[in-house]
Parts: sequence; C-alpha cells; structure tokens
Amino acid sequence: MGFAEDAVDEMFAMAMHSRGEAFDRVNRGVKGEHPALHMLAMSSVPLTPGRMSEALGVSPGRVSAILDRLEKKGLVVRETDPSNRRNVLVSITVEGRERERMLFHEIREKFVHVFNRMGEEHTRQFIDRCKEFGTYMRDEGFPAPPAGPPCKM
Repeated sequence: MGFAEDAVDEMFAMAMHSRGEAFDRVNRGVKGEHPALHMLAMSSVPLTPGRMSEALGVSPGRVSAILDRLEKKGLVVRETDPSNRRNVLVSITVEGRERERMLFHEIREKFVHVFNRMGEEHTRQFIDRCKEFGTYMRDEGFPAPPAGPPCKM
C-alpha cells in the first residue's frame, strides 16, 4: 500500500474513534434535533419534512420522530401547506431559534477552545488543508456542500 491508502485508513480509524465518540455523546443528548433545528434556522422559508429528510440524509420516519420531539418542546410548528393541502410545512419558533442559537454557540466555543490549544499556526495550516481537501473531493465527484449561508450566527 502507498501513502494515500495508509492515510485513508488512518483518517477513517480516527474518524470512527474520536469523532464517532464525540458525535455519539452529542447525538445521545439531542437525538438528531440540533441538525434539524439548525437547518430550519438557516432557511428563509418553511421546509417540508421530505426536504429535511433528503438534506439530513435520514429516513422520513426519523425526521418525523425528530419533529415530534421538537414540536412537543415548542421549538417547531407543523402546518398544512395552504397551496397544496397534501404537504406539511415545518417552521422554527422563536423559542426554537433561541435554542438553536445557544446550541450553536456552545459548539462554536468548543471549537474555539480546540483551536486555541492547537495554536494559530497549526490552526491556519489545518484550515488550509481542509479547504484543499474539499477541493480535491469535489474534483473527484463528491457532492458539494449544500447551498446557503455559512454556519454563522
């Protein structure tokens, strides 16, 4: 095997171990709610559950369960689409927007802490390599990130 194959194996191992543990802890706490809230907060229009399912990469049933929990907490509302009564539109509430902003801030602060530990030089190198990696991935046919505003709040 060459260096590229070794790098892929190492990257996958790291992702499965460290990232996997971190995401498992986060997901156990919010059960997929934060990505759905974030998507709704970033959207300028209400979304259909089908659109959310597609964008989040989860089944429609999973989105329905997430929306049930968010609706019970008063963070989203589901309404019948007035232009097509067969469709449901999901909107984030004021409370949901505030909760998403707080969650995003918490996650952002954790990243800031990690980058402070890495130092400016290593952080800039890391970001540059991530950008380069993304370019190569798109060149190889990987899908581009979804259109829309950057994740800033």
